[in-house]
Amino acid sequence: MQDFDSLKDIWQKPTSAAQSATITTIGKTSKTLKMKLQKQQLVGAIMLVFTAILIACMGFFGGFNFIHWYTYGGMALICIICLAQAAFMYHLYKKISSINETAAPAAHLQQWEAYYDLRKKQNKWNMPLYYLLLNFAMGVYLIEIFTGRPVLYVSLFLAVYIAWMLFAYFYLGKRTMRKEESKLTGIISNLRGIESQLVNTQ
Repeated sequence: MQDFDSLKDIWQKPTSAAQSATITTIGKTSKTLKMKLQKQQLVGAIMLVFTAILIACMGFFGGFNFIHWYTYGGMALICIICLAQAAFMYHLYKKISSINETAAPAAHLQQWEAYYDLRKKQNKWNMPLYYLLLNFAMGVYLIEIFTGRPVLYVSLFLAVYIAWMLFAYFYLGKRTMRKEESKLTGIISNLRGIESQLVNTQ
């Protein structure tokens, strides 16, 4: 990581009109990215809360009359996992909100790099853990649902379900992570580019 104190000293020196315009442009780009990332996390959190509420309502008012307690336990576990992931996404939303696009460029760069480092660490465990726990809960729930069902129907359902989970994890999930990483590295690269421009004009 760069010496942010030195970077701050550079940015606090008088700049030309062109340099000021560059900083303003990067600031607008940063604000746009910030809003997109905030929306992504907030909408995701709201959808997960809605899913948890829907499943809970189905468990209480659906009239399924399941025989085994663990079937309801599976539904409850799914709700808990959804709410926990929603809380995690809301925490990220607050982290993004704390990035101040009006701060000095050096401080602004440091905030984005701190967030980028945080996301790299989180991505190593969050998505695998979320899918692992969610599918475990679904497995518990489906035990009673599948009992006595024709093997063909159960096999078809499992084939479709597993295919969807693999697609969601390895394609949709990974693609979302790559897009976020690309956006973050892009804004960080642009902010670092300001430093190079200012250094070259000193």
